[in-house]
Amino acid sequence: MPKVAILITIMEGDDGSAGCLEECQRQVDAVASEGKYSFSIFLNDAGESGYTAVWERASRDGADFFLWIDHDLALDEGMIASMLENSAFLRHKAVIVGTVARPDKTLVFGGRTRRGRLIEPDPVIPIPCPLFDMSLALVPEHAFASLENPLDFFRVGLLSYGYGSRLAKAGVARMVAPGVQAVSGRRVEIPSWKDPESTLWQKLVWLYRSLWNK
Repeated sequence: MPKVAILITIMEGDDGSAGCLEECQRQVDAVASEGKYSFSIFLNDAGESGYTAVWERASRDGADFFLWIDHDLALDEGMIASMLENSAFLRHKAVIVGTVARPDKTLVFGGRTRRGRLIEPDPVIPIPCPLFDMSLALVPEHAFASLENPLDFFRVGLLSYGYGSRLAKAGVARMVAPGVQAVSGRRVEIPSWKDPESTLWQKLVWLYRSLWNK
């Protein structure tokens, strides 16, 4: 029986979710996110420092898999079993990424192209993705063991559209699980510098203004 560490990212708002979770479930370590997509995501708990801290604690228990889930997702029934089945199909050598959609079926998180566009999942088979979001992802221990420094998994370049570039260099596959695995009502406002539909000029202007206003 594989040992799966379930790691929940609290998308903190005004409802005190993180505090409630830690109070009611003393064995749970909650990392709170600002709940928005911003230039500072690389500095707050939703970025590298938060993910690294949680993984370091969870990895001490010798988990075979690390399942990252944003707390506000309505998960599809049988989601965990489905993702583990797809992982087994790939000999537990690949990161399995779950696709998240809004109630109106618009995709919001999942596997991405190198240019940041979300990849439509196949209804039957897993398909490759260069990059991925951490909103719903099953990561085998193999992925971390394949990296010279396991913490490189969480390091994302300033202009990168997601996680996975370090894994690609290490030869670790990134695959989108079949179908939509979860629903979220969250609306993410993507800044121009991260929007794949923005022109290079729009991205440069947004970055300039962000740095100038700091």
